Amino acid sequence: MFARTALAFLILASCTLPISAMAADASVPLPLVGDPFVRPDGYTIVWNDEFDSGELPDIGRWHNETSRNRRGWYNGELQYYAHQRRENARIENQRLVIEARQEDLSAKGWDDWSGQKFSSARLTTRGRASWRHGFFEIRARLPCVVGAWPAIWLLPEHQDMQWQGGEIDIAEAVGYEPGTVHHAVQTAKRNFLDGNHDRGESHLNYCGGFHDYQLLWTEDRIVVGVDGKVGFAARPRGFDRKMILILNVAVGGAWAGAQSLDAEAFPARMEVVSVRVWQKAEPR
Repeated sequence: MFARTALAFLILASCTLPISAMAADASVPLPLVGDPFVRPDGYTIVWNDEFDSGELPDIGRWHNETSRNRRGWYNGELQYYAHQRRENARIENQRLVIEARQEDLSAKGWDDWSGQKFSSARLTTRGRASWRHGFFEIRARLPCVVGAWPAIWLLPEHQDMQWQGGEIDIAEAVGYEPGTVHHAVQTAKRNFLDGNHDRGESHLNYCGGFHDYQLLWTEDRIVVGVDGKVGFAARPRGFDRKMILILNVAVGGAWAGAQSLDAEAFPARMEVVSVRVWQKAEPR
């Protein structure tokens, strides 16, 4: 969830097998962009949310992250992340809606408000669930409002919100690129700060409908794709900590573009139909 340029990651290895046929073996080549991408055999579901009850996100599954509201969020972002506020995160028509809004927050009396003119929500599984390896699938429709920065991503479980290298970006988008979804892996030695992180992209009209955003994370590889096709693959080393899932819609910032932001086009909504996590079953 950091600034990056829209450069395609070049996968050097070739492969003709679908992802489901690959073992967790570094000798097996990484797949190519566009290769078939399905959940491997032998995986069972371990966590999910279908958003089929209630009016607000289930606090047993989701934590509202608000820790940087007073100091301001990273990357020069412009939003205030609200806590359990229906206007910004709600269950509607059996979908999770995360909505970034332009509004006057000065009369709300919130102690951590520091002048932001946009509100939004950032939901995480911190304190609820974390995973080391697995297959993740999030069915969602991302907003394409210029200035909106929706993201579906993972961070290490224990880092007190201070980015220490170690991030999987399943899907990120910026409104001025309505035909591109970005994927990335960042580590302490390969990250956005030195412009040397592993990244790729999928080309689709992401705001035109719902899509399945997918991640396979094993001992030897990270593969990300959309709708059953590979968009990116890498072999990051030392990437073995438990991680939490994050869903958010940021506003402006170094990448999404505070200067070109179309404030009149807001609200910007991310709609999520389901979040599902599978892990490889342990042998009996």
